[in-house]
Amino acid sequence: MDYYEYDCDKIDVLDNVLSHMSVRQYDDALEYLDNLDLFEINDPLLLMSKAQCYLRLDKKDEAYELYRDAIKLCDENLKDKKDPFILNIKGNCYLILKKYIKAIECYNEVLNIDDENTLALSFKSVALIRLDELDAAYECLDRLLEIDSENNDIKLFKVQYLNSMERYDESLEILEEVLNDSFEYPHAYMLKADALYETKHFDEALINVNKSLELNPDISYSWYLKAKIFMEYGKYEYALNDFDKALSIDSNVDCYLFDKASCYLNLLRYDEAYETYVNAFKLNPHSGGIANSDIFLDFIKDLKAINKN
Repeated sequence: MDYYEYDCDKIDVLDNVLSHMSVRQYDDALEYLDNLDLFEINDPLLLMSKAQCYLRLDKKDEAYELYRDAIKLCDENLKDKKDPFILNIKGNCYLILKKYIKAIECYNEVLNIDDENTLALSFKSVALIRLDELDAAYECLDRLLEIDSENNDIKLFKVQYLNSMERYDESLEILEEVLNDSFEYPHAYMLKADALYETKHFDEALINVNKSLELNPDISYSWYLKAKIFMEYGKYEYALNDFDKALSIDSNVDCYLFDKASCYLNLLRYDEAYETYVNAFKLNPHSGGIANSDIFLDFIKDLKAINKN
């Protein structure tokens, strides 16, 4: 990773933190950061990393406070110079705080200084997608590929966009290019499986999601996707096992919980379904596209009562 103008001591600190985070040892990363003195931690990138640890541990209040502190530190640094590195950090903090317009303003400042800054273009496209500005997001992705046409990571980023837009034929074409270039892309197989699942090619989707998991068993979405494929086959016990694996990696994804609850429902395990739906709605009151969670939960209770009789 390029740490810009950081000195060797600070690079060592960042590498240590990221090494813990890369293997999901968030408590260890926090303990390491807490043992540093105030001078060492008084850095926006370190604060953002600490916030990410709290977020992954579902300590949202602590995380959001640190993201705001990181933004303040960025502002202090930016008084002297409009630095693209610091502006990207500030933009990313706003992005996580869901202040998408402010994030885009930061990325635009970066691009005014350096119109080929791939980080700014990448995250600007994410912010635009969240704002449903899809044409503008697509322009960012095309610009990224103009800058680096052979970059497979950028191609996969574009595939994610295309899948979200249900443009599966286009995404499968790009994925063919990526996988012809290298077979060592777990995310490529996962995205291909996603496109195949959505177009109801379940057998091919299962083959590709298994390839993704062989290369990297720590992608939660791959386990989630595999669970959904098993649900299509009516293999609900297999699906439950894979939902659990997805949730062991990312426990705070509402759709994982909602679909796991639906799996319980198919097995007529109403109490477990009810509790799991409740947990999904705690994360997102409209999980599963449900307009009124209370009415939906009452419906689950009614189903249980009907089946008792």
